[in-house]
This record gives sequence, C-alpha cells and structure tokens, in this order.
Amino acid sequence: MPDEQLVRVNGKEQRVPSGTTVAELLRLLGYPAKVVLVELNQEVLPRRDWTERQLKPGDRLELLRVVAGG
Repeated sequence: MPDEQLVRVNGKEQRVPSGTTVAELLRLLGYPAKVVLVELNQEVLPRRDWTERQLKPGDRLELLRVVAGG
C-alpha cells in the first residue's frame, strides 16, 4: 500500500503509516516513552527529536527499555 512503509523494529519488519514519527511509533507499539531509549540507524536519537523525526522506509530502530536498579 502506498500509504504504508516498512521499517525494522528490534530486528522485525513493521508496517507503519507513511509520515509516522518516532513518538507515534512508540504509542502504536505500546512503549512507555519515559522508560525507552531509541536507537535509529545505529545512533541514539535524543528524546527531544522523537516528535519531529518521521520514519523513512528501511529505517532500523532498536527500542530498549531502561531499567533502574542495583
């Protein structure tokens, strides 16, 4: 479908609507933004950029839950 694109999230292909931002992807997948680190194409993406950065076909994301403890 022309209004969807494929990205890879944690090693698995994921169809997302064209124009989806990183923040929207997190909501779609049910990740709580407060405890997630986003790596986009092998670079950490600052949280301040999540709402503006639109995904492109073929983007590779690693979503890591940050856990505190000792």
